[in-house]
Amino acid sequence: MFKDPMYSNDSADKALLPGLQNMTRRQTLMAGAGLLAATAIPTSASHASSLAGNDVGLIAALKGRYTIRQLSTGRYVDAHETANQDFGLVTRPWQNNNTQRWLLDPVGHIFTIQQASNGRYVDAHETANQDFRLVTRTWQNNDTQRWVAIHLGNNRYTLQQLSNGRYVDAHESANQDFRLVTRPWQNDNTQRWTILHLGNNRYTLRQLSSGRYVDAHETATDDYRLVTRPAQNNTTQFWILKSIGRVHTIRQASNGRYVDAHESANQDFGLVTRPWQSNDTQRWVTIPLGNDVYTLRQLSNRRFVDAHEASNLDFRLVTRPVQNNTTQRWIIRPS
Repeated sequence: MFKDPMYSNDSADKALLPGLQNMTRRQTLMAGAGLLAATAIPTSASHASSLAGNDVGLIAALKGRYTIRQLSTGRYVDAHETANQDFGLVTRPWQNNNTQRWLLDPVGHIFTIQQASNGRYVDAHETANQDFRLVTRTWQNNDTQRWVAIHLGNNRYTLQQLSNGRYVDAHESANQDFRLVTRPWQNDNTQRWTILHLGNNRYTLRQLSSGRYVDAHETATDDYRLVTRPAQNNTTQFWILKSIGRVHTIRQASNGRYVDAHESANQDFGLVTRPWQSNDTQRWVTIPLGNDVYTLRQLSNRRFVDAHEASNLDFRLVTRPVQNNTTQRWIIRPS
């Protein structure tokens, strides 16, 4: 279950993917083999150091009060504060008040994930006839290889494929080879994952429901598919996470309401403010482009924040498919 994102950035970073300090040996009965094998697995982790200081190289979180400006116009994001205007977001010239200041809080990360043994990137099929199964592929530079990690506490996360928002899950039976797949949200422990840092930019991913570790086949005949396995303490079960962005909630400083957006064309996909709803319409993917410039995307549908540039449309903010221009780029600076 998602938690209210209003935790402090310091405590969140300390809890997120902490550095593993102890490795102990656990004896595991090998099914059907009749013998005991000693397998090294992670059993405890330190919460004493911030993830920002380790070798994952996290994209910095935006935490605090900011202004947001459209790069194409230089106008500042503002919002109506009345119901008859639907609390709609607009751009305006600078007014130096709290309707144009925004409170950002980090609630998640955007990663690429590579198998340490071969450097291939985690990807996933997006069709039912392939069971939406996870695989590794060479780098493609698209959202099928970008993954959203939302922190749930105690080193536990949900993982979503950015291209479609589906959640990482896994079969729990041998006749399905314990394959990893994506599924709609189910709110159970098959979709919750424990992520632990092993050092040297290596991580383990472990399904909470089964305790099994994420691994992957390394041959084309098996489609390089991801599976879960008992701990093997080798690099097929170690994963390299590279940070490429963050997920934030955004609130208007003048009233504390959360930025949300309509998801239908008859409402022009307009951005609005709403009370907290604890869903992905109020979570925003924030990808830095350099020099305080970002793209902003609604996590629920991956559409990009844009804005009309005409007064007869009230300079309203909307979401749109990617256009790769400066109407969809935003300058975010502390205020």
